[in-house]
Formats: sequence, structure tokens, C-alpha cells
Amino acid sequence: MKFARVVFWIAGAFGALALVPLYRQPGEPMYYGFLATLAAWQVAFFLIGWNPKRFRLLMIPAILEKALWMVTLLAFFLKGRTTLSELAVNAATHGLLGVLFIVAFIRTPSAE
Repeated sequence: MKFARVVFWIAGAFGALALVPLYRQPGEPMYYGFLATLAAWQVAFFLIGWNPKRFRLLMIPAILEKALWMVTLLAFFLKGRTTLSELAVNAATHGLLGVLFIVAFIRTPSAE
């Protein structure tokens, strides 16, 4: 369980820090709504890290969040709407975290 704690605490901290400059950029109300959703996910990551066994099932949507972002970014790349470097940076962060989330899910016993 220590592995899951470390992975999800790192994910929460990384995400929270990444949100700060995004909130400082101008945008439409919908943009800030998406940022609020991202902020809520950082709280979920901290909760999972706090008690991985209890919140093990919450790891499934966390994995899905990372996987869907990578699929979306790949689709943008294939349409020429993002660069290879942006894809690589996101794969090195979000993609890696998604893989680590899967490992954490497998390694964490259920709360039965």
C-alpha cells in the first residue's frame, strides 16, 4: 500500500502545482469549470493516497482519467492540433502516472 500512497500523493501534488498557472490565464467560464474539475481530481488523488485500501475502487476512474486524456491528446496529434513534443511531455507525465495507477491498483488489496 505504500507504493499507492506515494504514487497518488505525487500525482495530487503535481496536479495541484500544475493548476496554479492555469488559473492565472484568461479564459471563458467553461475553461474555469474544467479547471475546477481538475482541482477536484487532485483532492481525489490525495484521498486515495491517504487510504489506498479504502479508496481502491476510486483508482479505476483515476486510471480512466489518465487514459482518456492520453487518447484525446493522441487524437489531437493525429489531426495536427498538437505537437509531438506536447504529446511526449504528456506521455511522460500523465501516461506514466496512468501506468503507475494501474500498478497501484493491482498491488493494493481490496478492503473486504
